[in-house]
Amino acid sequence: MTLIPQLIPSSRCLACDVCCRFPEKDSPLAPYFTADEVRRAIGRGVSPERFAHPEGGRIELIPHPNGEGYICPAFDPNSNGCRIYDDRPLDCQLFPLALMWDSSRRTVLLGYDRKCPFVSETLLGDSLFEYGRSMAARLETDDTIQALRGNSGLIGAYQDDVMILMPLTRLTEALTGRPAATAGRPSPEAVGLTPLADADRPLFESALKWTRTELSSYSWPALMVWKDHLQYSWTVIDRQFCLFARYVDGLFMPLPPLGETLIPEAVQKCFARMDSINTHPAVSRIENIPPEQVAGFEAMGFVLKPKEQEYLYEREALVRLAGDRYKTKRWACNRFVRDHRNGPVRLEPYRPSDLDDCLEFFDRWKKQQGKSGPSSSQREEEGMMLEDAASVHRRALENFTALGLTGRVVRLDGKIVGYTFGFPLRPGIFCVLLEVADREIAGLAAYLFREFCRELSDYAVIHAMDDSGLERLRAAKLSYHPSKILTSYIATRPERYPPIPR
Repeated sequence: MTLIPQLIPSSRCLACDVCCRFPEKDSPLAPYFTADEVRRAIGRGVSPERFAHPEGGRIELIPHPNGEGYICPAFDPNSNGCRIYDDRPLDCQLFPLALMWDSSRRTVLLGYDRKCPFVSETLLGDSLFEYGRSMAARLETDDTIQALRGNSGLIGAYQDDVMILMPLTRLTEALTGRPAATAGRPSPEAVGLTPLADADRPLFESALKWTRTELSSYSWPALMVWKDHLQYSWTVIDRQFCLFARYVDGLFMPLPPLGETLIPEAVQKCFARMDSINTHPAVSRIENIPPEQVAGFEAMGFVLKPKEQEYLYEREALVRLAGDRYKTKRWACNRFVRDHRNGPVRLEPYRPSDLDDCLEFFDRWKKQQGKSGPSSSQREEEGMMLEDAASVHRRALENFTALGLTGRVVRLDGKIVGYTFGFPLRPGIFCVLLEVADREIAGLAAYLFREFCRELSDYAVIHAMDDSGLERLRAAKLSYHPSKILTSYIATRPERYPPIPR
């Protein structure tokens, strides 16, 4: 096989400190050599002792002479180059591409190893994907498949830091002896979607630079608190960062493709990915489309339906509560302060040691919510939402630092009776993500909201999220007289599909 053309400029590789170095001696990422490659490496001076499996296997690593860890014995740490570069194995030639099984070991995937700095820097460009497509075609030729069948060790185990490009269908069938289209629907990985990890946050947030919307869903914390209910995955299509979420009914997109412009071809490709997984095509949809993209989606033939509204306020107005229109809220705050002027009321930063007390309080608050409601059907709906909210609150409480949340708890007589969490959404806008207060303490909710807003003096606007489609919550948010109400939309195909069976 002729040498594979190198994607990364040599100057970048020679200045890098990632490749050819390994933290442990028995690293599963050590280069794999076929029998022919072993013979050529020995001919170039690599000791035969470094090949425990001369018929094909991973090279034995050696201690790094100038530092910690281990290196490939063909690597020269002084020049930062490879001593057998022109005869390096296919495994090394492919890098930063990675051949690996999916997590269920049913499908061979081609992806990019994001340990490579060059890959991380250029993920939203075109060059990686053009090169990846050409390499996929090369890897699925008859000659290459035959070589890989005899050296299946070249196919590594699943790695969560590899960005999946595509499944290799012909290679999968050759190695497994079964058709790639097996019973059941494929996993997101098997259609080229990469599970979203915490390490992907910088990439996601870099894709947001093209976004001007103030919708709360265009943020890492607002999405990640739902990880107990949704399995997120992503890919890049036509320079667009495309985020997907899988739940019990199937796969959908919580956001439209993120990029400089809306590209119809990228949208169609996203629906093709969803349709390949969903048992019912009506499940395929894109949520949280901002108003400025509505016309573009309608021009593509999609049906747009409004979603819940979101509410924004001038922070100064929430702190001052001046004038007749805030009379009720001002009275509630004054009532709380008056009732507890002699009691130890404290609003203080949330600490990890508060976790158990906050979870215990949430359970009490949830029971309070269940006792009230305009109708039994609405109480039932709110009850189901509260069950979902429990895991959301737990995730926020347990991971507030990693999520970038600011939290406050209010204590009355040393006991937690409310808490609130939020995060910076955009410059000048702070989003209140969660807020719960003891409903049996008059004025507490209004007091907690006002005092938290008082602390947020670096922000001109407070974003209070959506109303979850609940009339009672909508009325509460309107009572604070929002300065702006945002509406997002859901894009679906025309009604050419039967309703989803329930």
